[in-house]
Amino acid sequence: MKLHKYFVYTVLGASLLGSCSKQLDLAPTDVFSDVNAFSTIADAQLAVNGAYVRYGTNANTIYSTALVTDEAKLGVDNNGQGALTFRFQYSSDGTTGGDVTGAYTGYYSLIDQVNRTLNKLPGVIATTFEEPRRNILKGQLLALRALAHFDLLQTYSKAYSPAELGVPIMLKSDILAKPARNTMAQVVTQIEQDLSDAFSLCPAVTTASFQDTVMNQVNINAIRARVALYKGDYANAITYSTAVINSNVKPLATTSADFGGIWTDANVFETLFRIRYATGTNIGGLWTTTGNLVYIGPADKLMATFSASDIRKSAYFAAYTGSPAKPYVNKFFTSSKGGRVVDMKAIRIAEMYLIRAEAYAKSAAPNVVLGTADLNTLRASRIAGYLNASFASAADLLTAVLDERYKELCFEGSRLFDLKRNNLPVNRGATDVTSASWQTLAAGNYRFVFPIPQYEILANPNMVQNPGY
Repeated sequence: MKLHKYFVYTVLGASLLGSCSKQLDLAPTDVFSDVNAFSTIADAQLAVNGAYVRYGTNANTIYSTALVTDEAKLGVDNNGQGALTFRFQYSSDGTTGGDVTGAYTGYYSLIDQVNRTLNKLPGVIATTFEEPRRNILKGQLLALRALAHFDLLQTYSKAYSPAELGVPIMLKSDILAKPARNTMAQVVTQIEQDLSDAFSLCPAVTTASFQDTVMNQVNINAIRARVALYKGDYANAITYSTAVINSNVKPLATTSADFGGIWTDANVFETLFRIRYATGTNIGGLWTTTGNLVYIGPADKLMATFSASDIRKSAYFAAYTGSPAKPYVNKFFTSSKGGRVVDMKAIRIAEMYLIRAEAYAKSAAPNVVLGTADLNTLRASRIAGYLNASFASAADLLTAVLDERYKELCFEGSRLFDLKRNNLPVNRGATDVTSASWQTLAAGNYRFVFPIPQYEILANPNMVQNPGY
């Protein structure tokens, strides 16, 4: 595994020395070495905070996957940013593959920090009062490790097939390791184990105690629901998503003001897990600049799917007036912290309704009635005057659910994986491209799977590149 030879623990400022339930601000960082990193539970807390920071640095995955799908188009002011990725011309090298290969190192750096911290955690000094935090921190680390392995699997492997190539499972820190790729079944099994262990260690939460910036039993179940849907384990997808919904810690927003406030960080409605940026434009600066330049804009096809009565339309999109008008992604545009300084909403309650609806549609004995009820519940919270839909078959329901995922979860990193796991093509609108060769990516095309970075292939003789690269 090609990582920095001398690993340093990324930590946050002194203000984060408090309890593990504090909000985590991604602020300028300090470092301390592996040798003297740990002596107290407070030191361990800093290392855990650093692991959350590392997850937040992988916001580029949201950007890169959007570029490959029908969510985005090259903006009016685009100067080449993301253009090769948008045109399906990315490769495994750093010159043409930076958009799609960076997450590989990013996620494994996170996993390495988790593993080093887990190794040190049993030996740190804690007072009687602090001792319960040891297991809570362990649970958070295991959940982050599971989430990182899962994001790697979705990005660098095919749609789930147990015997196919997955990604290397890393359970201990070893900068000299040259791991082979595990099978997809092996990776999912490890993810499920880490999530199960994390759930048992993290505390139960209530509406009053819920914190969306750290791992807890509710958002761990949300991740389990994602993994189960990806795996095709529809019974557990229903079980875990139901547990999250029934927790009622984050109900659906139902007004335009409440929903719009999610995307300006005016509130934390619906958000089950987020990465808080104090000053960083990690995600907001990927689409537009504070100088009003639009590098990557929303696809015309996507914007056309929203009716005027849909509260998502103004929350998700806006435009600079002029000739030509410049539509832009409004989800990450501004907050009270500044232009483009907007938190990453990693998991929202709306996704749980869509996971459960899809699982009902795909179950061996489909339940169209319950799946339709979930879809209607979500739509009714978004569309003024909405009238409940009905569906004649599970196939019709599934089509509607996938269409709703395209709308609800746009620019949140799910579209490419939704198309891949359902063996569907990328079909862009004619006005979203300037060449017909960029309009369609056929279902099953090798570019649905991002390449392993070339530097990893060269450094690790046991690594196998994905087909086509």
